[in-house]
Amino acid sequence: MKTTLITDLDDTLYDWIGFFIPAFYAMVDELVVITGVDKNVLLSEFKERHQYYGSVEYPFVTLSLPSIKEKYSSLSDEELRIVLNEAFHRFNSVRKRKLQLYDGVEETLKELSDNNVTIIGYTESSPENGFYRLERLGIAEYFSRVYTSTTKYETPFPLDSKIKMVDTKKPDKKVLLEICQYEKCNPSEAIYIGDSLTKDIFMANSAGVTSILMQHPKEPNDYYQKLVDITSWTDEDFERELKLKEECKEKNIHADYVINQFKDLLFCIEDVQQGTEK
Repeated sequence: MKTTLITDLDDTLYDWIGFFIPAFYAMVDELVVITGVDKNVLLSEFKERHQYYGSVEYPFVTLSLPSIKEKYSSLSDEELRIVLNEAFHRFNSVRKRKLQLYDGVEETLKELSDNNVTIIGYTESSPENGFYRLERLGIAEYFSRVYTSTTKYETPFPLDSKIKMVDTKKPDKKVLLEICQYEKCNPSEAIYIGDSLTKDIFMANSAGVTSILMQHPKEPNDYYQKLVDITSWTDEDFERELKLKEECKEKNIHADYVINQFKDLLFCIEDVQQGTEK
C-alpha cells in the first residue's frame, strides 16, 4: 500500500460544529452573567469581529468587543482576562468534553501510517486551531504535514514545524496541485477525502485527484443557524457558495467514492490500487 492521502479536518475527522457551537454559546451565556451585556448585542459584535479576522475561532476577541471595552475601559487586557476568566473556562471545558474523533478515525490513520501511506492535512482553519485539534485528539503524529489558511491573529506561541500556511481557498485546484508538487506526489496517485461536495470534491476532481466524500450521520439540531448568527462569512461568501452549488449541479460533480464510516476509506484505497495495478 503506497499512496498519499490528503484529508480535510473539520467535519471529516471530527464533528467541528458539534463541539464549537456548544462551547461558544456556553461562553456567551457566561459573559452575559458576568457583564450584564445583552446576549444579542454580544452576538452581533462577535459577528463583526469574526468577519474581520475571517474566522469564528478566536474566543479572546471578546476582549475587543465594543460593549466589553466600554464597560471595562479602565482595565488592561490582562486584567480583563481575569474578570472574564470563567467565560473562557466554560468555552474550554465544553470544548474538551465535546471534541471527539469520529468512530474509526484513529485506528484507520494508524493502519495507513503503518502501511507507509503519507498522510497530509488540508484545512481552511487557522494554523493554531487546525493543528491544535490534531494534537488534542492524539493523532498529530500520523500527519507528515498540515496545510492551513493564513491568519490575522497573533499566535502567542510558535507554530509546529509540520504546519504550512496557504493563501488560497477551496475549491481552488491550484492549492491542491501545489500540495501535491510540494509533497512530490503525482495528483493521479493521491486520494483526497472531505465532507463538502462544493469545496472538497469539486476541488479534488478539478485537480485530477481521486475524491472521497465523507458523509457522517448527523443528529438534528439548530447548530447551523447558531453558526450563521456569528459567522465570519460575508454576503459575498454566501453568494459564492450558492454559485458553487449551482455549478456542481450543472457539471454533475460527484465523488469517486462516498462513505459514511471513516474506516471504509481503507476499502476505497484498496480499490484504487487494484485498479491502478490492472
